[in-house]
Amino acid sequence: MTRKQLDAEPQPERSSSEAPIANDQREPAAGYSTRRGSRSLLRDLNVSLLIELVRRAGTVSRADLARQSRLSAPTVSNIVDKLIKRGIFNEVSLAPSSGGRPPVLLSIDPKAGYVIGIKLRANGLTTVVCDLDAQIVASREIETSLVGNPSAAILAIEQAVLRVLRDAVVPQSKVLGVGIGLPGIIDSDRGFCNFSHLLWWRDVDIAGPLRKRLGLPIWVDNDVNTLAVAEKWAGDAPDTRDFVTLSVGRGVGLGIVIDRSLYRGANGAAGEFGHVIIEPGGAKCECGRFGCLEAIVGEGALRRSVGEQLGRDITRDELISLVRDGDLAARAVVENAGRRLGQAVANMMTLLNPELLIICGEGTELGATFLDPIVAAVREQTFGDLGRTVDVKVQLWGDEAWAVGAATQVLRESFSLPNSDDKSHAIWHRINA
Repeated sequence: MTRKQLDAEPQPERSSSEAPIANDQREPAAGYSTRRGSRSLLRDLNVSLLIELVRRAGTVSRADLARQSRLSAPTVSNIVDKLIKRGIFNEVSLAPSSGGRPPVLLSIDPKAGYVIGIKLRANGLTTVVCDLDAQIVASREIETSLVGNPSAAILAIEQAVLRVLRDAVVPQSKVLGVGIGLPGIIDSDRGFCNFSHLLWWRDVDIAGPLRKRLGLPIWVDNDVNTLAVAEKWAGDAPDTRDFVTLSVGRGVGLGIVIDRSLYRGANGAAGEFGHVIIEPGGAKCECGRFGCLEAIVGEGALRRSVGEQLGRDITRDELISLVRDGDLAARAVVENAGRRLGQAVANMMTLLNPELLIICGEGTELGATFLDPIVAAVREQTFGDLGRTVDVKVQLWGDEAWAVGAATQVLRESFSLPNSDDKSHAIWHRINA
């Protein structure tokens, strides 16, 4: 992700206990300040590297940091001392001695800073405050229609952030930034929603107004991408180089990680798997086209098909109950949808050849009736038996987990190295950072 350098002009100072370490280098909003003496520290790639190594290890000695980072012992000691003084690192225990003075182990203080994550949906938003371990400190739900009304969303986000910080008793000065996940084609560099057919938004600047209102760094991304980031940061894929997160529910989307990097495509539209046309001239999709995968296997299509057989409209909860209770008509519809989706996923697996497939989203609540045909198709219909070696995992994500995914986007941007590779031991690398 392209990031701008911080303004070189002096800014008002904050106390060291208030200002968290981060390497966010976007243009700060008016009113957002950071210690001038910290800015060179924040841009130091060696700082990012040591934070990342300690985060991944849990506890580690200075000597091990020097070996793993390939930095000199004096350089490591100097950076560690600064980070201890700023409250980012803690000295937690003594390791067993191999002869001589036992080494002191370091860890990250998860309360040294906080991040906010927000999941936007058509009927409201979920907001969480997380510590540096991505653990929820406080959460809040707001129910309000956001369809066709981005101004209402900006106001709701501002109010939710302020309220959830009060709930968490966290000062705004300790917040590294706000991550926002929403469905659609997102220009993550600018923080724009180029198009969302579920929200009926087009060319909406999300980050700009919120930076001015909140005085905090803002990151915006496709919601399924944020789930992929969460899986890489603190989920099932910390050491996985190539994997795909498949979200199923009202929509069908992919978060694609290739060579440890999140793949967004040329226009931020990579992963719009639900809008691959699999039945030309078929059912009309919410995007306006006909025969999209989402229009055939998405939640709306399943509810409509089962409702037609029952002679009435049904809710999502009713659909889940019917399947769990063994209703034959509902189970037949859902099982068939699983097979159709599984065929598409098998084709995707042939194309991308990931080592891990993570299935998540509201659709997982339909259970084995829906999921087993998907997995069977991956195993049996992928070219060259590639599907038999891929690891498949199911995550039962709720709205809070989507918001945590958005929060981990801030952690990833704040504490991971730009332009890094395996030799630097960072888990992400980004081009043109």
